[in-house]
Amino acid sequence: MSQTSLILGLPYIQPAQAQKHVTHNEALRVLDAVVQLNVTSATLLTPPAAPPEGARYLVPAGASGDWAAQPAALAVWDNGAWLYIAAQTGWVAFVRDTATQVYFDGAAWANAAPDITEVQNATGVGVGTTADATNPLAVSGPATLLSHSGTGHQLKVNKASATDTASLLFQTDWAGRAEMGTTGSDDFAIKTSADGTTWNTAAVFDAASGRARFPSGARVTNRVDVGGRFYCYTNNRWVTHQTSYGIQGENSSTNGGSGSDPVVGWEHMGMFLPQGAVLKSLDGFLRASSTEVTGYDVQVHFQTGPFDTGWNTDAETVRTSVATQSGNTFLPGFNRLDLDLGLFEAPEDGFALIFIRPIGTITATRYLYGGLAMNYVSTD
Repeated sequence: MSQTSLILGLPYIQPAQAQKHVTHNEALRVLDAVVQLNVTSATLLTPPAAPPEGARYLVPAGASGDWAAQPAALAVWDNGAWLYIAAQTGWVAFVRDTATQVYFDGAAWANAAPDITEVQNATGVGVGTTADATNPLAVSGPATLLSHSGTGHQLKVNKASATDTASLLFQTDWAGRAEMGTTGSDDFAIKTSADGTTWNTAAVFDAASGRARFPSGARVTNRVDVGGRFYCYTNNRWVTHQTSYGIQGENSSTNGGSGSDPVVGWEHMGMFLPQGAVLKSLDGFLRASSTEVTGYDVQVHFQTGPFDTGWNTDAETVRTSVATQSGNTFLPGFNRLDLDLGLFEAPEDGFALIFIRPIGTITATRYLYGGLAMNYVSTD
């Protein structure tokens, strides 16, 4: 008759054995250690200094001290000493400090989480959070990684029919703020919301043609050339575009006065701006026809009036100074102009007027040749 059990190696009480209780108690010690196995830790490398009686640990590889020669063993603190029990293939233990299950594969303890190929038709999976019927897959964490397996990777969102929804919804405090996808049709749409209730469709891309629409309007960057020449009169007066020529006229000679600021008249017309347009900058190059012109000042104004009832007097107009730049120095050749227009937004339809005044002792009519551009953003 064998003296130990086949699986756990528990000692048997032998015939006519004296002090049978010793053998019986030894078997109970092993059973007490391995039945319903749960351990304090499976990663602690140094034995604790004062463990409580019955404390159990799985000895990891690389452990030191009393555990150095016991890799993968079950270490039990019993009567002031470590009792080591060799693990057997297939043993499963619960690890309390990580709240995980591990199993012994014959050489080491490994995570007992099932392989993903073994999980089929699960009713819910929660990673760092709790899944529910509406969200059977729920993830809570700083990021979610979806990577390739050798080459590319696709994220697929499938819906049953064209009138259903397949989309990505972006939320703030569980209320929708932006959505992109095919919602209610097969056209791809991008929508936004300030409160999660009222939605604005920013862009729609037609499923058949790919043509884009912007139901809420779009900000479009525009650039209008301002060409021609500015007259430099002997009285160094401000000049702007002639009404008869317009913004791209050959000559800019309309009188704006010779004071520190131009005198804007109701008849002055420049680049038309619709309500809501935003002026960004005036830039380009200027060149003087004579060294008598040593510099220049430039100002941009916005002017509007009652288009629907007539516009015939200065009293009917509303004027706003948009930007000014003084004391620009002319160097030989072309001179760069960069004037920030401060993102001025037109309160209603009107005209952007450019006034330039030469600096210098001018003995005859001279010219500033301009290759400028007005940059603005309009609402489509």
